[in-house]
Amino acid sequence: MTGATWFGIGAVVAALWGVTIAVFNRWAQSIGGDELMNGRPLTPRFVRVIGIFLAVVGTGIAVAAFSGLLPTG
Repeated sequence: MTGATWFGIGAVVAALWGVTIAVFNRWAQSIGGDELMNGRPLTPRFVRVIGIFLAVVGTGIAVAAFSGLLPTG
């Protein structure tokens, strides 16, 4: 398996994790804590945005990796 394939598999995992965060927002917020390192609270909307970002970027990278846009070696 090439590096691009491994990169694509990692991107699929990131995309699935993003979908999980976006759909199960309260669960994701409960395991991650209630506030950022600077003390500001984590809102459900912010957690959902993180999940959507992971899903979109992960899907894009996976498509690029499996379609041959990334170099294989």
